[in-house]
Amino acid sequence: MRTILPLITHVRAEVCQDALMRLGRPTLDVMTATREDGQQPIVPLPEREPAALRAAVAKLDTAALAKFESDWTAATTQARDEYSLMPARYFVEHWWNWVAVERWPVLAARLRDCERIVAESPDRNARRAAAAEISEILRRAESATR
Repeated sequence: MRTILPLITHVRAEVCQDALMRLGRPTLDVMTATREDGQQPIVPLPEREPAALRAAVAKLDTAALAKFESDWTAATTQARDEYSLMPARYFVEHWWNWVAVERWPVLAARLRDCERIVAESPDRNARRAAAAEISEILRRAESATR
């Protein structure tokens, strides 16, 4: 199984790269999208708490700040209504992952390209490859922060 996995990953990446080229979008090797290409993150990774996340979101994308505030209001309302901390925990985890990706512009752009392929491509193999690459991007962004 170990020898097959790199091959499968490579084939998925090629299918996704082909789909991006057909859409006229630049391609990127997801494995080099973080530190290896010399790129530095826009902001340091914040603590996993709402105030620190809000500051990071404000620096990364002011347009996303309204969604952040709306999500925070909804999470706190739901937490209060359900007598549960889970909505707030989910909110923090979601936005922490968002910051973990968005702080690397090349990685964030690649994630958006893959999301477009999943949403728009008529090619089932391209959608599957893009979905696998999304998973890899999220995993790499999270692991790059530890």
